[in-house]
Amino acid sequence: MSESPSLSVRYCRFVARQAGVILILVAMVFAGAVALATRLQLKTAFVELLPSNDPGVVALAKVQQRMGDLSLLLIGVRSPDKGANIRYAEALTAKLRALPPSVCALATYNVSDLKAFFEANKWLYLSEDDLTNVRDRLRKEVSKRKNPLTLDLSDDEETIDQMRERITQQDKLGGKFPGGVFSNKEGTYLWVAALPPGGIFGERSGEELYYTAKRLLGELDGKQFHPELATNLMGPVAGAVITRAAVESDILWVTISCAFIVALSIGLYFRRIRVVPLIGIPAVVGTVIAFAVAQVAFGYVNSSTAFLGSIILGNGINYGIILMSRYYEERATGISSAEALERAVDGSVRGTGVAAICASGAYASLMLTSFRGFFQFGVMGAAGSIACWLVTFTMLPALLTVLDRRAKALDKRAAPLSLAWLGRVVAGRTTALLVVSIALTVLSVRGVVHFGETPFEYNFRNLNVRTDSTPAAEEFADQQDALFRRWPQPYIVLADRTEDVGPIKEAIRRQDQKAKAIGQIVTIYDILPGTSEEQRTKLALLADIRKMVHDPALDAVDEKERKQLKEIDPPTDLRVLVPDDLPPLARRPFTEVDGSIGKVVLVYYAEKGLSVMNGRDLLRIADVIQRIDLPDGRKLETSGNAVVFSAMLRSVLRDGPIATAAALVVVLALIILVMRPLPAAAMAILSLVIGVAWMVGAAGWAEVKITFLNFIALPITFGIGAEYALNVVSRFQQGRDMVRAVASTGAAVALCSWTTIVGYGSLLAARNRALQGFGAMAILGEVACLTAAVVALPSLILWLERRRHRSLSPQLGEPPDPV
Repeated sequence: MSESPSLSVRYCRFVARQAGVILILVAMVFAGAVALATRLQLKTAFVELLPSNDPGVVALAKVQQRMGDLSLLLIGVRSPDKGANIRYAEALTAKLRALPPSVCALATYNVSDLKAFFEANKWLYLSEDDLTNVRDRLRKEVSKRKNPLTLDLSDDEETIDQMRERITQQDKLGGKFPGGVFSNKEGTYLWVAALPPGGIFGERSGEELYYTAKRLLGELDGKQFHPELATNLMGPVAGAVITRAAVESDILWVTISCAFIVALSIGLYFRRIRVVPLIGIPAVVGTVIAFAVAQVAFGYVNSSTAFLGSIILGNGINYGIILMSRYYEERATGISSAEALERAVDGSVRGTGVAAICASGAYASLMLTSFRGFFQFGVMGAAGSIACWLVTFTMLPALLTVLDRRAKALDKRAAPLSLAWLGRVVAGRTTALLVVSIALTVLSVRGVVHFGETPFEYNFRNLNVRTDSTPAAEEFADQQDALFRRWPQPYIVLADRTEDVGPIKEAIRRQDQKAKAIGQIVTIYDILPGTSEEQRTKLALLADIRKMVHDPALDAVDEKERKQLKEIDPPTDLRVLVPDDLPPLARRPFTEVDGSIGKVVLVYYAEKGLSVMNGRDLLRIADVIQRIDLPDGRKLETSGNAVVFSAMLRSVLRDGPIATAAALVVVLALIILVMRPLPAAAMAILSLVIGVAWMVGAAGWAEVKITFLNFIALPITFGIGAEYALNVVSRFQQGRDMVRAVASTGAAVALCSWTTIVGYGSLLAARNRALQGFGAMAILGEVACLTAAVVALPSLILWLERRRHRSLSPQLGEPPDPV
């Protein structure tokens, strides 16, 4: 009785009968996936990577609901002529102010209205002590005039002239902005400040203002004002828009370059152009399905998952490579296309299936974390791995059935390229390669020690987007930093009640006693000359001063003294000032969306000794302002870039080890459960462990630092590394010939690894340095796991086989097997 065909053979025959239907169904699925994927939004805000329930993220959402952010667009103007710079800035400001409030909420190049306000109300900005001293000094002067015999024993009395100088020379702006404009002292650099209605933490906030300002700069020809006049868009808003544009550009070019190199590599390996679309189309369909899943699950991609297209494509194409490699290898023996397809599917479906499940499980382990950057990466990666395998083993057999139904037999030259030379090297240098493998594994302990110390990357310059810069742009940036320093982007603390702002200031100062991380803390009452009660006290003192100045006893003073007295004569129209009296530039930072004023506290970090590009400094700031303990026992949660970074660091260091351990457990369990016999599973596990050890060791010797992205390279490597070992071991189990397994399947596995390396390698061309670091770490894992699968594991197996043969040969009376 003939043996019944295997399940995979029956499946191939079913595909042969329903090939057209299968292709139509796949096309329909692909069309639906495209419709969903094209609706995806890109969100590059850093907060999109964080757990949505993190206190810092929750506090940030509340801030955005009440007032957004205070990030500015700064438009730099440069020429050697200060007058030309001012005229250009004036013309540009007029155009910006003509824009709708939904685009530009405020625009100015000077603080003239603020300086005029301070000048008109300078008497109210004197302290009570100063006003008391002025009143007492005038009172003494009047007494002396009325009674020349009055004896004054004061030996440190301030003259009227000194009083005048102290009163008239006060500067509420602290010497900043010479001439009342946003310029350096020479006037060669000048800035126009524009405020969008939203904030930098809001997605696409300020983007319309940025591009509108860019258009206005093109329309307003600076050469008409001065031949050397140049402009530059700067500030937090410009930085956010430029970063987003760089990410969008990188997504396009990374995907295109990855697809081109992968296609070229496949064509060269199989020496057939038609293989490129045959293998590529199923991988593309699977990749699009992964993005469709993202649309259904999240509705957007973030700055890390946006680049998953090239990674899923580079890894998902592996299943087609293994299947096609085996198919052409069988065709080269002279059998029919139908029989070759049946043998190819039967020989590759188990190994690739287990590999796909392991890769998907490794990705899925990231879903155990609360860090959204990990979680969403895991969902898309897991869906993409399974989708690529399913589409490959449905669509590709159907395509081959349709295209090769009447194909002629192929000769041996039609087989794909092989690694026969590597098989010979492994067979001939088994012991040496095994010794080297053991030595490398021992040296890898250095990596474990290195990462055990949690070497996190705290230098943000190594994580942000690398933008094209010129010496002129760098000079603009240096001049901007020197003038504005911390001003464009303070931390915002929102009080629940107006009366809380004072206690909040005191609490922050109290909590900052050790850290010394906080500089200025500003409320609306620091811009006003005090509270209403304080102002009324000052007005009473000013009334006394005015009375003294106009006392008849001083009518006899000479002309010089009369002039001095006039300069210290308070105006009669002074009154209690309220927030609505302040100019827009001073009032806007303290105004909430609903129009209320007075519950906003602006906190600036210390200007000396801290940098927002230093993660450790941000942690110092976050320790002070993240949770403010008020005197009545209430706790106020705040947010800002320091708090967000602190949340990210906590999440990565908490979730990273969880994801890594879960991925390892999942992959090992899947290999043990699915791979048979158990010795084959043990071989695959050993290869995986060796590859991961080499990866960690190399990263440790290279002093690689942990970031919020490269941490996930390790759990992903578990899944991908297992794939290579599983395919080699699966082929070895079929013929018990390790040299042939290395030569044939090893070559296909090498191509698989190469296409995956291309997917990761394309990230090295991205301008996001965090992505570059992730790509480099993942490539280390690829090289290490591939080498372990095609060199270290075969060397160990051959060495063990030879030992077994030598131990058996005296008993059997035959020479040992040379293999």
